[in-house]
Formats: sequence, C-alpha cells, structure tokens
Amino acid sequence: MRADIYFLQFLKDDKASVGGGGIGTLISYLCPLLEGMGFSTTVYQCAGQRFDAVFGATKVVGIPGYPGPGRSNEAVAGHLRDVARREAGTDDRLEIFAADFFSVANKNPLAITVQNGLAWDAAIEHLTSSKLYQNAWGEKVFRYRCQMRGLRRFEACYNRVAVDLYFINWYRSFRGAHLNGRVWYNPNPAPAAAWDARREAESAQGRPLRIIFARRFVPEKGTRVIADVFSELLQLRPQIEITLAGAGPEQEFLARTFSGDARVTMTSYRTEDALQVHARHDIAVIPSLCGEATCLAVLEAMAAGCAVVATNMGGTITEIIDGFNGRLCWPTKASLLKALIDVIDSPERRLRFQKCGWETSQQGFGMAGWRKRWIDILDQIVNGKEEAARAIARPGLR
Repeated sequence: MRADIYFLQFLKDDKASVGGGGIGTLISYLCPLLEGMGFSTTVYQCAGQRFDAVFGATKVVGIPGYPGPGRSNEAVAGHLRDVARREAGTDDRLEIFAADFFSVANKNPLAITVQNGLAWDAAIEHLTSSKLYQNAWGEKVFRYRCQMRGLRRFEACYNRVAVDLYFINWYRSFRGAHLNGRVWYNPNPAPAAAWDARREAESAQGRPLRIIFARRFVPEKGTRVIADVFSELLQLRPQIEITLAGAGPEQEFLARTFSGDARVTMTSYRTEDALQVHARHDIAVIPSLCGEATCLAVLEAMAAGCAVVATNMGGTITEIIDGFNGRLCWPTKASLLKALIDVIDSPERRLRFQKCGWETSQQGFGMAGWRKRWIDILDQIVNGKEEAARAIARPGLR
C-alpha cells in the first residue's frame, strides 16, 4: 500500500538535510518505519520549485508554493494532496498530515492527522500583532477562535494522533470522554543513547560549565527572556560558557546582545547531530513561552546527558519532574535564572539530573516503544478501514 505524508517542509533547500523543526524530525523517524512495514512512502512538501529527491528509501517531492497572504495552510495542504492523488492514481492509500495546522478535512478512513502541541497558551503579544486583540475582551475572542480552530484541525481526519497529554487533556475538556473518531497518544521519542560515564568524573573537575540553548531563534521559543537571563548569569557566574545553537529572525538580536563576549558561541547544526552537540555541554535550557508538545529538544538534551532546565509549558510537564530529572520553571527571567544558578552551584544535584534525565529519555520515551506504538496504531487503522468508513458515513461525526 502507498503512504503519503504532507508537511510544509521536510528536506531543506539542499534536498538532503532534514528541516521543519521537531515535526521534520518526526517525519524522519516515520519514513523508515513505514517502509519497514511495506508501505511505499512519499513525502510531499512545499518548495520554491518542483524537485524529486530521496530520503533513505522514501521519495520526497517538493511542490512550488508556500502559505502566505491569500493562501492558507489548508489550501496549500489541499494542493499537495491533489498532486499526490493524481500521482498515486488511487484514493486507497494511507495519508498522514504531519501537523494538524497543515491538514484538510477529508473522508479517507486511512487518513491521520498528527497534533504536535497547542500554542495558544502564549502571551497575546506572541500570538498576534493586531491591536484589535491587545485588550481583555479582544484577547478572549482571539483565544476562543484559536481553540475552535484547534478542534477543527485535529478533527480533520477520523484517525487522530496526539504527541502529548497536555493537548489530550485540553481536548477532553471540550469533547468529554466519549469521542467520535479514533484518538491515540504517542509521545515523541528520544534518540537512543548510552550513558556517558565520563560525566561522573567530569562533575568533580574545575573546568567551566557549558550551557546550551538550542532552539529556533524566534520570540516564542524564549530568545528575549534567555538573552536577559544569560546576560545576568554571565555576571553572576563568570566561569561558564554558553552556546546559542540555531537560526531564525532573532539571530541578529542575539549576536548583537553577546557581541564581544568570548564566553558565548553562536552556531547551528544538522538535526542528525543533536546528540553529538549536546554531549559537549553540561546543561541545556529550554525557555519556551508557548505550549510545546512532547518536546524533542528536552529529550535530545536528556539523551545526551545534559541537566535540563525548562519552562513549564505544554508537554514539557510530562517529561520533567521538577527536582528529580531536571528543573521546571515558570516562563520568567527570575524563575529561569534561579533554576540555572541552582544547577550550576550544585554538582551532585546536577549529576543526578543528568543521569535521571538520561534514564527518563531512554526508558520513558525510548525509540523502541515509540515504534511499537506507531506500528500498533497503523495496524488498527488499516485493519479497521471498513469500520471507519461506516462511521465516517454517519451524520453528525466530528
């Protein structure tokens, strides 16, 4: 059977490197799993011009056109789907909308929408620049519209997979326990990694501690707040080194903020190199200001043996138990600064966070468990095709 995956971006412009943030990483894990199950898999993505490439055994097709003014995510996703349908010559195929915000309503009993975390819990200034909503009543209207849109997008397909319990519990607060359609929970996986025993020896050494902030450089990922935190931290604890790893519209701001400070390095890396890069650091900070899903940045840092300091946004709260396998903070400068100083000043606690975090990533979010759950989900969808088709045909389905 054929399997088609749709997303904004999977491969970068070089047609080889994985892009698309955490969702691109998820696709890179899904493709070999689908191929291993016998699916002939193709990823359809947006591109500047048509291209045909391969990722392992998976075909990747770039289709010209991106969402923008007058062209919604749904319209672009629908166009990719039309192209896929023409090239497949059949509607009898597995379809995976890799993000709910890039899905279209359909009646295919083999279609799946994947929900990757809600984002409308951020401060209103991070959600919209329109002055219409920068007041109490306007904000309520805006958030209500975001939630209704979130429901509509998640329910675009009869089969729905959510990658974090934060969203699932929000969804149940609207729909109750009896849901039309099939819903599964499968948290994102951590990369497989062995514990690096050298961390236990290094904890007693006097070298500078290395801290990494590895995210997209956008305000909602905490670039402004972490710049304030790091600026003060470098004064309070001068014997540290900081790596800012990523790219995005805030890159110039970060470069300007830390210009001339030899203790701060700016870099970027390929998705495939996340473990290797984090393994060279002691502490990872994830200062998100809006809802994460099961945050891959947290899991990658844990798997590499970093002590993780993160804000209590979205699915991150299902990964970190504050004081056990990391530090969980409020999304404020004061809370993040206090937690980082605590981890810097407490070598024994830092080592415990590192080891417990690594164990959490490998046992609670291991790749083998993620693969097994996806195989079970796909088997249920394929084997339950006729039942799903009958349910979709009934009136009143949401």
